[in-house]
Amino acid sequence: MDIFRDYFTRENLLASIAKAPYIPGRLASVFESRALTSTVLALEEQPTNGATILAGVPRGTPSRIETLERRNVHTFTTTHYRADGSVYADEVLNARAVGANAAVEVIQMRRDELMMRLRRDIDLTHESLRVACLVTPTNAFGNVTASQQIALNTDATKTRKEIFEKITVPMETALDGIPFSGLHAYCSDTFWSKLIENAAVKATLLNYAMAQDLRNDPREMVSFGGVTWERYRGTGTVVIPTGTARIVPEGVPNMWIQAFAPADTLDTVGAGQMGTPYYPQAIASADNRRWYMEIQTNCVMVCTRPSAVLIISTD
Repeated sequence: MDIFRDYFTRENLLASIAKAPYIPGRLASVFESRALTSTVLALEEQPTNGATILAGVPRGTPSRIETLERRNVHTFTTTHYRADGSVYADEVLNARAVGANAAVEVIQMRRDELMMRLRRDIDLTHESLRVACLVTPTNAFGNVTASQQIALNTDATKTRKEIFEKITVPMETALDGIPFSGLHAYCSDTFWSKLIENAAVKATLLNYAMAQDLRNDPREMVSFGGVTWERYRGTGTVVIPTGTARIVPEGVPNMWIQAFAPADTLDTVGAGQMGTPYYPQAIASADNRRWYMEIQTNCVMVCTRPSAVLIISTD
């Protein structure tokens, strides 16, 4: 078992994960990551305290006393997820890497194959949680803005007017003066199909597609009416609901948060341990016939401004 032990330490498992090709979830770059030292994420809700237009008063009169609203603290508990499998001694005895004679190469190959599969499962789980957060954000910070329906079977002028009145203005209202850098729409397949049938969008999409070829950007997207529209390419249940799109502001800090807690193993329990997205471990079976391997993650995804998530459908 010594030959096994050398290749199944946590350090080597982490190195194996690092070698595995990462298939990024589309929303991974949208969420800001936070490392926790416990299993609970605490977020403080800042009161809006909107600005007030002041009336002129005689000089020397007493000042108006402003009172600040009490801040609310919301807590979110991380959930434990685990992907696991085993590498058996017989797999090493009865298999040989292509062009290799050394058993250690077979061990590495089997370990890396399994870690790659387990990591894909964890990555897909992370993305499914992000999509769920986008589709149905928690109402701890308020409710999602009511659904809007826009007409796409119209000319360009009317479509832009629809977008301005039913998307841009409601978003500005929801953000209550908070600056944002742009608007981004994540579209279901059916919504995207209707969108690109609009004559004005078709023309814009053609030019955008040419630019994409130059940038070598495989994503299907188009900028129109002040919104960047993108087809969200999901899988299975990790999708945007049929016939809808979710529109969110870009450049708003701390709106989307993914937090990771430490693993539930003894070697990660201790002061100052910061959570990470992946925790691999390998355990030899009592009968010395296999290594049990797992990757675990302990995470929670939160939207802190659900009122700035617009649900859009088409006519």
